[in-house]
Amino acid sequence: MSLFTELRRRNVFRVGAAYAVIGWLILQIGDVAADSLGFPGWFMPMLFVLLGLGFPVAVVLAWAFELTPDGMKRTGAVQETEAVAPPTGKRMDRLIVAGLTAVVLVVVADRYWPRTETAARLDDGFASASTPADDPASATGSLIPVAAVALGIAVLPFDNFSPDPDNAYFASGVYEEVLTKLSRIGALRVISRTSMERIAKEDLQVGQIGERVGVSHVLEGSVRRAGDQVRVTVQLIEAATDAHLWAESYDRDLDDVFAIQSEIALAIADQLKLSLSAQLQADLGERPTQNQAAYELYLKAIDNSRTWRGAAGFGDAIDLLEPAVRLDPEFLAAQVMLAEAYGRMYWLRSDPDGRFLTQARQLVAHIGERWPDRPAAELARAQLSYNVDRDYGRALQAFEAVRLHMPNHPDVLVGIAASLKRLRRYPEFLAAARIALTADPEAPARHSEMLLALIATQRYAEGVVFAELAERKFPEDLTLAFSGTRIRAYHDQNLEPWLALGQRLEDTEFFASEIALARYVRDEVDAALEMLESASGPAASAASFAATRAELLRLAGRVQESGTLARRAYTELGGKEETEPAAVWYASLAWLAAEAGERDAARDWQIKATAKTALSLEERSAVAHNLSGAQRALGDFESAWQLLAIDIGDGLSLPNADLTLFRSYYDRLFGESPSYRDYMAGIDSEARP
Repeated sequence: MSLFTELRRRNVFRVGAAYAVIGWLILQIGDVAADSLGFPGWFMPMLFVLLGLGFPVAVVLAWAFELTPDGMKRTGAVQETEAVAPPTGKRMDRLIVAGLTAVVLVVVADRYWPRTETAARLDDGFASASTPADDPASATGSLIPVAAVALGIAVLPFDNFSPDPDNAYFASGVYEEVLTKLSRIGALRVISRTSMERIAKEDLQVGQIGERVGVSHVLEGSVRRAGDQVRVTVQLIEAATDAHLWAESYDRDLDDVFAIQSEIALAIADQLKLSLSAQLQADLGERPTQNQAAYELYLKAIDNSRTWRGAAGFGDAIDLLEPAVRLDPEFLAAQVMLAEAYGRMYWLRSDPDGRFLTQARQLVAHIGERWPDRPAAELARAQLSYNVDRDYGRALQAFEAVRLHMPNHPDVLVGIAASLKRLRRYPEFLAAARIALTADPEAPARHSEMLLALIATQRYAEGVVFAELAERKFPEDLTLAFSGTRIRAYHDQNLEPWLALGQRLEDTEFFASEIALARYVRDEVDAALEMLESASGPAASAASFAATRAELLRLAGRVQESGTLARRAYTELGGKEETEPAAVWYASLAWLAAEAGERDAARDWQIKATAKTALSLEERSAVAHNLSGAQRALGDFESAWQLLAIDIGDGLSLPNADLTLFRSYYDRLFGESPSYRDYMAGIDSEARP
């Protein structure tokens, strides 16, 4: 008798098949039980290993033993006529068929059984926000879809129970520090402060909060400070069940507040059964400063940053952080925050004498030398590269390096998305914007960036739906209104959204260029010029706006008015000192000089502009647009169009949708360029069915 025949006779194959089917069913039951009953993370791997080890045991037993009317006996001690393998085999066949039927039913139920909204979100995650939709009315549930519910925590702002209401900043700072420590735990999704402050105003139930922002747990807390004594009370709640998993009150001296923050983060990790490396535990327990007065100033600076106030806000932060650093030169967190404030003042062009630029560079260099291997030092380098150097490639590398250590830090997530946007890596920008929105789902700024990413990737249908939902949620946000108007105009190829926005807003300065252009195309020339004239900005922008107004007048046949305006503006701006970035400044003066009829001066400014190095892609784009304007005014339309090669077809700078929406305007600008006509003919051919 062959080995194969003997294996069949002893039902070894049947035992193996039955074991595999039953084992698979056990794994499915175990997976459901683990989720429902909160089994530890090692349960399923251990169950899989045990079932795997049992398989060879079952096969060996099937070979070594025979089933007889008198029970199980060793195969060698049983005559073939005594064995009951054939009838047993038939029963096992029926068992295998029943098991396979159960497997099929489980698979079909998992695939087609109607799911609750929460279950659907668990599977689909961001699908509802990333899949184009044709009917905005079809959106259900939350106004803005968020990521699937995951292991994570939403920390509600800590209540201030201090007798002195002026200590509110202290409660705010403790809350911020707890969030910062939690954001370092990579396995945990942590919702940012801006979202939680907004949610706190809505008086939602814990379960609603968890589902709204896509996390499994919510932390509530309060802070009471009386003199040098501090009490911090916290409780951790499971969002789905409203079960209070853990609560603790910490009564400490003021100097020991740092230990409280660390203990809270470590206790949460323990309650959620998260395994932390020894290095991360040490980092979470680190004391940021030995000087309580310096820490108080730092907390006030954090509280000050809660509200965006532009250069004024960063100026106030500098006034708080500089003395904090003087009190404790080893206070790394304060130095990083101070370096960012210096850099943001330069970014916002509120640094007329270059003092903040110099201080930003010096401080970041010092931080790098003193703490070369610390993630906070890398964060300072990333922010300097972005805010000051405008080197977005280097900034991206630094932000990504920081994210390895601060995976949930909102500044890091936003920095990655912003760097990708400015590098024009738009598909990656869209993915990063989704991640930033997941961490900060209640922030208007994150929705604005998400909408901008949809525009950049030319996903207009999806963007129209997203814009409607976001604007409904944040009706007063002007940036969202601007981006929503833009994407609707592109999608519908209709100027009405721009015109309607101009009628809706009392102050249209921020949107002057787009609304003015829409009015100009509708032959409302004077209204367009008035809007551009009211717009203000840095000197380079002022020169570009003046040149644009002169060009619009010239295109409208009002040549004398155009020349008068351009000469007056050139006389006023041409003698001013150059501003940063110099290449953009020179290019804007070249355009203005050309519109004023100063052809030689225009060429001189062009030479100076091209001799300067534009560091970033956005600067090169601005230079190209201004030099293109100069070439148009000088009558070289082909060169004018070719100069825009850096932007033509780009999703944000000059998408095809913009060229077709404002086609009559662009035809006037570049209609004499053969390359422009060929390009537009290509767009037309692609649009034909």
